[in-house]
Amino acid sequence: MPTRYMKIVLVGAGGVGKSCISSRIVTGDFIDQSMTIGMNVDSWTIVEEDDNAVIKASVFDMGGQSQFRSFQEGLVTGADALLVVFDMTSFESLMQIDEWLPLVETIPRDRWILIGNKIDDETAMDEEELIQKANELGVKHIQVSAKTGENFDKLELMVEKILNVTLD
Repeated sequence: MPTRYMKIVLVGAGGVGKSCISSRIVTGDFIDQSMTIGMNVDSWTIVEEDDNAVIKASVFDMGGQSQFRSFQEGLVTGADALLVVFDMTSFESLMQIDEWLPLVETIPRDRWILIGNKIDDETAMDEEELIQKANELGVKHIQVSAKTGENFDKLELMVEKILNVTLD
């Protein structure tokens, strides 16, 4: 079986659940995480039965605090998929997405997914605000709960579709 190597990057404000999303994607379980210092890298293996191939994806989880941005640009370069995460319980975290745009602008927008996380909690906004931001950015979007796993099957399919598109 041929193996392809891909790179997935998660960005967003501190505390929005990027590390929990990363661990849910990689392990299938919710693992409560502490603050990421700088970045964390996990590995996710996807077996494509139709193509009889294996995709090994490195998942780069970028620490959300601004003091880490100086070295993150080089880590974002060459990403095959970008997951832009915000917290559905914090409207401010949705607005902070714009701070990441200079860092990720080299990644084509058709490889981005805007993710509203923490839908298992009391949300501070409705889906319309997520849709409006996704339309403004020209990207796909989804709401998930890293804690309960709600909509993770759909998120994984979206990511796999992006990774397959980049293989053509």
